[in-house]
Amino acid sequence: MKLLDIKAVAERLSCSVRTVERLKKDGKLPPHRLVLGCHRWPEEEIEAYIRALPRFDAVEVR
Repeated sequence: MKLLDIKAVAERLSCSVRTVERLKKDGKLPPHRLVLGCHRWPEEEIEAYIRALPRFDAVEVR
């Protein structure tokens, strides 16, 4: 099981570290694990989270 740090999670989500911190605080991310005092997320849980995000189709604006 590969564990991702907060920077890797931000890269996967294409957002800032601060946004990941807010998502974590709001309980919107999968549960994290503390490893030597650092937050880590299992890679497969983050990938599942990404797959579950709503998708928006581009709509042509006229």
